[in-house]
Amino acid sequence: MEFATRKIEPASRGFGRAKDAWTAFWQEPGQSHCVAGASQVWQILSSHWSSFAVSLRPGTRVLDLGCGAGAVASLVLDAREDVDVTGIDFARIPLTLHPRVELLSDTAMESLPFAEESFGAAVSQFGFEYSQLDQAVREMARVLTRDASIAMLVHHADSSIVAANRARLDALVAVLSPAMCTGFCSGDAAAFHAQMSALVARHPHDSLVSQLSKCLPARISRAPRERVAIWKAIEEAVAPERCLAESLNSCCVSPEELNDWLVPLRATFDLHPVSVLREPNGGAIAWKIEGKPRLASS
Repeated sequence: MEFATRKIEPASRGFGRAKDAWTAFWQEPGQSHCVAGASQVWQILSSHWSSFAVSLRPGTRVLDLGCGAGAVASLVLDAREDVDVTGIDFARIPLTLHPRVELLSDTAMESLPFAEESFGAAVSQFGFEYSQLDQAVREMARVLTRDASIAMLVHHADSSIVAANRARLDALVAVLSPAMCTGFCSGDAAAFHAQMSALVARHPHDSLVSQLSKCLPARISRAPRERVAIWKAIEEAVAPERCLAESLNSCCVSPEELNDWLVPLRATFDLHPVSVLREPNGGAIAWKIEGKPRLASS
């Protein structure tokens, strides 16, 4: 597929740390979507996108915003062989899950390199909420046809995905606390053992805490310079995951925030009533946001 493009300057700067973190995430072997391991949730998401794909007109060009490794694009194409999908992501994505997905890495939602009215639909799963919303909405509206459809799944702040993320973030913050750093780097084995025991008690099921509780006590007798180097290595290894966890924690949308969050979209699109995609037990998964461009009044 080829699209007319225009030269643009990136709308967002200063997000190199997040870009590097997402790039590292998608480069991990086997990463196909950001709810890997939650099979029941993924089945519900898959069903949602398959149903949306059925509603598309033949030949529709679909833009997948914040596409990651192309999981949503793959679901759409598996359900419909007569549509085209282009995915964009500001991270450097190393792979695509479907041979017919055109994947544009290192491309911001706020600065789309496409001509006006290039697409008949836009989709996003757990991606659009990470954008600079005002700019991303304007760009999305610019590249969509007047009769286009939008469909987005946005992280619900009360979902099990967000709850698991918060628990992990709490553990990461605790591991990287100044007290833990000082305790290990000082070489005070008794004090560090007490700190580590308390950390395990607070986060008994966290894999990183469990791993560190087993390997660090044996290394606290190393020379001071080695201890400092070990701790810096831990901080560097954990930094990308902490960055992603902090981003999700700040970008998920709570029921109290929803109306304000929707303001830029409602100014540009006629939205259907917003609903919640739910697990079989009733727990929230995502906000379901759908609509069409608002036609200018004559």
